[in-house]
Amino acid sequence: MPIVRTIILLLLMNIPLSIFAQQTSHSKKEVEGVLVELDSVIAKKKHYQMLQQMRADSLEQLVNSCHMDDYVSKCKELYQALANYDGRQALKALQRIQKTEEYENDPNLQAWVKLNSSLTYGIMGLYHRADQLVASIDPSKLSRREQLHYYLTRQHNYEKIAEYMADISIVTDEEKQMVALYDSIIGLLPDGYEKDIVKANKEVYLNHPEKAMQVLEEKYPKTKGMDRCRMSMVLAFAHKLQNNPQEYIYYMANTALCNLKNGYTTYEALPYLVRALYDEGDIDRAYAYLMCTMEDANTYPSRRLALDVSKYFPVINASYTAHKEHLAQSEKTKKNLLIVTFILLALGLVVAFFLGWRQRRAIEERRRANQLQKALDQAAIADRIKTVFIQNMRHEIRTPLNAIMGFAQLMSNNLSDEERTLYNGYIQESNNQLLSTLDGIIDVSNMEVGTFNFQFDEINIDELCLSHIENNKSLLQPDVELVYEPQEEGMTFCSDKKRIGQVLHNLISNACKNTTSGKITLTVAHFIGREKLQFIVTDTGTGVPPEKAEIIFEHFEKIDHYSPGLGLGLYACRLIARALGGDIYLNTNYTDGAQFVFTILNYTPPQEEDEEEYYIKAHMLEID
Repeated sequence: MPIVRTIILLLLMNIPLSIFAQQTSHSKKEVEGVLVELDSVIAKKKHYQMLQQMRADSLEQLVNSCHMDDYVSKCKELYQALANYDGRQALKALQRIQKTEEYENDPNLQAWVKLNSSLTYGIMGLYHRADQLVASIDPSKLSRREQLHYYLTRQHNYEKIAEYMADISIVTDEEKQMVALYDSIIGLLPDGYEKDIVKANKEVYLNHPEKAMQVLEEKYPKTKGMDRCRMSMVLAFAHKLQNNPQEYIYYMANTALCNLKNGYTTYEALPYLVRALYDEGDIDRAYAYLMCTMEDANTYPSRRLALDVSKYFPVINASYTAHKEHLAQSEKTKKNLLIVTFILLALGLVVAFFLGWRQRRAIEERRRANQLQKALDQAAIADRIKTVFIQNMRHEIRTPLNAIMGFAQLMSNNLSDEERTLYNGYIQESNNQLLSTLDGIIDVSNMEVGTFNFQFDEINIDELCLSHIENNKSLLQPDVELVYEPQEEGMTFCSDKKRIGQVLHNLISNACKNTTSGKITLTVAHFIGREKLQFIVTDTGTGVPPEKAEIIFEHFEKIDHYSPGLGLGLYACRLIARALGGDIYLNTNYTDGAQFVFTILNYTPPQEEDEEEYYIKAHMLEID
């Protein structure tokens, strides 16, 4: 339980801290937003001043050319245009009104001119002359708003006001008089924003910022114009009393922004903002605002607050100069660091390029070594093939030659006609076997070097297949049946009849040799829309091991070393099949013996030739 209570207590303590952190973060964003907007408005200040000058010049022309009945009203408009723009010219506009007969006969106009003259002298810092004018005013001739200005001007000393604004709150012997002044002003004002602002100002003077903020913060978002400007100023000083620089800068920036947006160029709040930003370390903005204020003070010496803030110029200017030097040094350091980084990066790239070159060179050397080793392996294989070929040739040629020579010697003896006929048959059979071996070697050699010619004609498939069935029946074992099963009868196809017959003879004769019982079937069918023809030779013999399904199509390869022949039959069959646009392969899915599939492409002669026979070389045909 104590642990649970501790955790709950920590959570309760952490919630306000989290909320405060969020508020502080949000406040910083708002401050930055207001300062950015203020930067933009100040950048447009010169354009505004130019427009004000144009308006004052226009009103000056109207005053000089207007009728006497409108003269005073036009002078008032001119004063309003110059009041917060150029104090000296504004006083001249008021002096024009003083020279009229209407001024001599109208006490209300006299009070208005004196009150506004005193306000202008106050802005210019001529406090003594302002007090003299206020002392001569009859307050009963003023409106309620003008009476507020009257009492503030009458009862305050301008030097005290400036000191009060700078130091927020001062406890002096005049505190009771100040409180009485605020109470009398509050009593004069009707309920509204003006009354709330004076109440809040009183609470700030009495060092009660919480009460001031309680009065204004709820109403601040709803106000506009100068009421919002005055509220911002009071809230700024209240937050300064609470030692909250972020909020102080926020409201002071809002005040400066409001002044500029409403056409006031007296910069009442900007000097305080300069000091606050300088204290917070924002040297760049503080210097920019200070230079703006100083530029205005040089152009319009009536700017009292601009002249007051000039005493901060040496300190801020020195800090700004040191700050700029620091930035320049930092920029130089960054530039040097960038150069060093670039040099190191260039060196790294050079090293990487060199290592990559070395690696590519090593890879190239390994590739060449592999190619050399592959060539050596191929040479060894060729040498082995040559050895096997010579051995097979010696056997396959020597055997029929021995038979021919032996029977030829026997025929030189006195033989009967029956023996002579028998021996002559043996010689003829050995001679045919020898010629067949030599023809196979020559054909394979011609096909490999690309000098093997083909002759294409229309072929009657049934006649071709049946002739090879009959020619190979003598090779059948007693219990074996050889049949022909076409997909359809009377099929014709354009290809090389002799070469197809060579492949069929090889496949059927191999099937007859390896089948001791059962059945051998030759099947013929079209596929791929009659563009190709497929021959299938199926037997029920000993079959071919699956691992040798591709090896048997290589040259000088046989199922075993005891099988007769050179091992060129199936190799020649594959060369012929691919030269005819097809292929030949062993169907490994068939397990009751062996099944060879031989395909060829229907040959279409070129249209520009008219000959009935077409000869092409084997190496010019594409393998399907």
